[in-house]
Amino acid sequence: MTDQQIDKIRTNCVSAKNTLNQLHASDALLRVNRGQIYESMSTKLMNRFNSRVANNSFNNNNLTIVTASYESTLDTFRSDYIAYEERLSSTLAIDCSKQPVAFYDAISSARTERNKVHTDILKLNSYIDQYQLAVAQFEKDFKTSSSGVKK
Repeated sequence: MTDQQIDKIRTNCVSAKNTLNQLHASDALLRVNRGQIYESMSTKLMNRFNSRVANNSFNNNNLTIVTASYESTLDTFRSDYIAYEERLSSTLAIDCSKQPVAFYDAISSARTERNKVHTDILKLNSYIDQYQLAVAQFEKDFKTSSSGVKK
């Protein structure tokens, strides 16, 4: 880092800390809300539907494969968010006016952790889309097999 960059960090220290504190608070709220939604998708929708399909002796392989991937990614999301939150908290504990380089490095690390969480969210959303397609395929297969039985 250049002396100019270090001076800029020192000069904007209070502003940077305020911004990070706001980000920390809003991310925590978003994590709780998203976490509850993602958890509900798994427990109240996917697992229950998969169980009903299996209990009625229908093939639910595609549904369970997507659900397993979703749940694995949900676990990753949880652990990645914890790592991000810990990194951001430790960043906020650094006195940027006295340790501007350490502060900058900590922000960079927190940004990396936050990007992991973002990637997890994209994956979870993708699995939700895949599950929707698997349900549509199940419905199509069910209608096809039901119409064949009626004849």
